[in-house]
Amino acid sequence: MKYPGLIVLTAAYLAAVGLILQRTSEERTDDRITIRLSQWQLEGTVRDAIDAIIARYEELNPHVRVEHIAVPDSVYLPWVQTQLVGGTAPDLVEYVWVWPNIPRFFQPIDDAVVEPNPYNRGTPLEGVPWRDTNVDGMTNPDSYVRALNRHYGITITSHVPRLVYNRDLLRRITGGEEPPATYREFRALCGRVEAYAREHGLELVPLATSKDSYPFLMFSIMGHATNRLAERLDWRRRLRVTDAEAALDYLRGDWNYTSPEIMAGLRQLREFGEVSTPGFLQRNRDSALTDFVNERALMAVVPSWDASSLRQMAPFALGAFRYPYPREDDPEYGAYTAGPFSEGQVQTGMAFYVNRRTKHRAQALDFLRFLTSVEGSRMFTEISHWQPATVGVEPSDFAAQFAQVTEGIVWGASFMTLSGADADMFLRGRLNLLWNANGSAAAFSAAVESGLAERLRSDLGREEKAGRLNLCREDAIAAATFMLAPERPAMVPLSSAPNEQRVHQLQWVLERGTSR
Repeated sequence: MKYPGLIVLTAAYLAAVGLILQRTSEERTDDRITIRLSQWQLEGTVRDAIDAIIARYEELNPHVRVEHIAVPDSVYLPWVQTQLVGGTAPDLVEYVWVWPNIPRFFQPIDDAVVEPNPYNRGTPLEGVPWRDTNVDGMTNPDSYVRALNRHYGITITSHVPRLVYNRDLLRRITGGEEPPATYREFRALCGRVEAYAREHGLELVPLATSKDSYPFLMFSIMGHATNRLAERLDWRRRLRVTDAEAALDYLRGDWNYTSPEIMAGLRQLREFGEVSTPGFLQRNRDSALTDFVNERALMAVVPSWDASSLRQMAPFALGAFRYPYPREDDPEYGAYTAGPFSEGQVQTGMAFYVNRRTKHRAQALDFLRFLTSVEGSRMFTEISHWQPATVGVEPSDFAAQFAQVTEGIVWGASFMTLSGADADMFLRGRLNLLWNANGSAAAFSAAVESGLAERLRSDLGREEKAGRLNLCREDAIAAATFMLAPERPAMVPLSSAPNEQRVHQLQWVLERGTSR
């Protein structure tokens, strides 16, 4: 054969042409309206749930066909951007508010979300505006894009991390299946797992962790361990302290990494690392899940979006529980904390946006209405085992273990990220001093104290500069508003006070108010 490469290329080209012609022929002979939906959640249960919802929707609406396109998350963004730019994107696109060009590619849906969802007839949500049927009122950043002051996305679920455990293995080790309820019970269980592994010569650790999963617990462990410190720093009595505000307080000298509350949190993090997979800072998510499925770990740190896949993969029964943070009665850490601990306000995600170029806006919105109706949301949680986002819909029995705890105390600051990229990389780059074989809270604290202030000033300096530039841009708008006010007396004057106050605060700390 003289030109094998050319023959293969020609065959591939002809096959592609054939597929295109076949699809075109199918579209021409089918008189149904076709809408396409793309998303990147490749967990089998999620795809199954969406397919089942599509089948039910097509049963109710035989004149519409819905095509489901599942794309791996590793290539989804470049794929969907290419489709959007080329004008070939699906009618409904899973998208995230921080991704670019939302107003260019998608339609606002403000008019639709204030109308009732017709698929909720005969339910307690009949007549309720669509946005109010979502558990967060569609106030999440994917639904309501604040920078644009418009509604764009419809969200269908929410997520939190949990410790997933092997019920069968727990029974073999302890004789029961109930997870620990307190921090001391958790520590005792980890000790029993280690003893069991030694007695039976097993490669077994209490907790499978990875570089991808440890942040789920690191921030909350530190945040809950230091909430009495956060209460002291909340001098404005807002019941909230952000990491950026904590950074300013650090530069003022109000706290540091030798403060008793911080050291208590760091010791808890050290104990978390001691019961985790050795070397977890270098291991990826799949390695940790493989250890868990192969019974090399009793528990695993798992976000709820991974748990449904584990349920399919694991050859044993699963349970899940929230990490038992130390409470006020803990003999070592109780003096520095106050509970109960909230996981914050529910914010839903997995948002679908309506393509600006769609020829079938009505049908696309109609499918989203069914997807988020009581019936559609119930189907979603029962099949996917993810959280529902529709008011009044109960999660499946498995998903109920991942229900977000909203009651309790949460101040917001974790003291482990602070002002921005420089501080974040600096702190994370020294975690090995906390979690290596010879690491300690004191070693981490000393290393951080030696160089953190410089990184905070760098981050905050960039924020101050960006704030000044934003003020300059707002000046033109404010001047135009002032000049037009006599002609348009009903116009509400614009104000840049919050931005201006933040800039002045940063300038004061960076120029005069630092004690470090």
